Amino acid sequence: MKRLLIASVVAGATLLLTAACGGDDKKADDKKADPAAAASTVASAAPAGSGQPSGSAGAKASGAAGKGLQYQTVAKLTGDLFTKDPLCPVGQWDTNSTGVPSKYRSAVANFKQFDCYKKKGDFMPSRGQQAIFVEFKAANAAKAYAQDEAKMYPTLIVGNTVVVAGTGLENTDMKAYLEAVNETVGGAGEILAKA
Repeated sequence: MKRLLIASVVAGATLLLTAACGGDDKKADDKKADPAAAASTVASAAPAGSGQPSGSAGAKASGAAGKGLQYQTVAKLTGDLFTKDPLCPVGQWDTNSTGVPSKYRSAVANFKQFDCYKKKGDFMPSRGQQAIFVEFKAANAAKAYAQDEAKMYPTLIVGNTVVVAGTGLENTDMKAYLEAVNETVGGAGEILAKA
């Protein structure tokens, strides 16, 4: 059942990528330039499912080739999957650079974290940093950060971008989540996990 649900999430993300590739380039650039708009889209999206990835990375590679890991894709997949977990009924992406250790902060180009709340409008998250999306200015900083984070958390690195999966959602398979995220770039990334 879980495999089918993640497969549907990945298929949905693929459709979104395909639609974005076929549309007006100016519109796609506008969306990339406004991460707040993407975050609000994720917050209003209905949950889609959870489980294992479908294994159809070849189909996704054509839609994502050469673009690298995109925040909007990760945001949608994360929101759809995580809010299916009873421990995360409401999820929200936020910027909070303190989520990155100080030794890496000057190398960060874009940082987002996904927090879980018990109900809409809560001030404090019930489970913070269940996913972290960090785009670095250089791939070597991304690799060093990913290796450090992988000592405690499952981590995906794709070029100069890192996605870290939290550990607070007991009903969500975080390694399968990272595999699904990796499939959106045709399996181009590397998943690091604590030994």
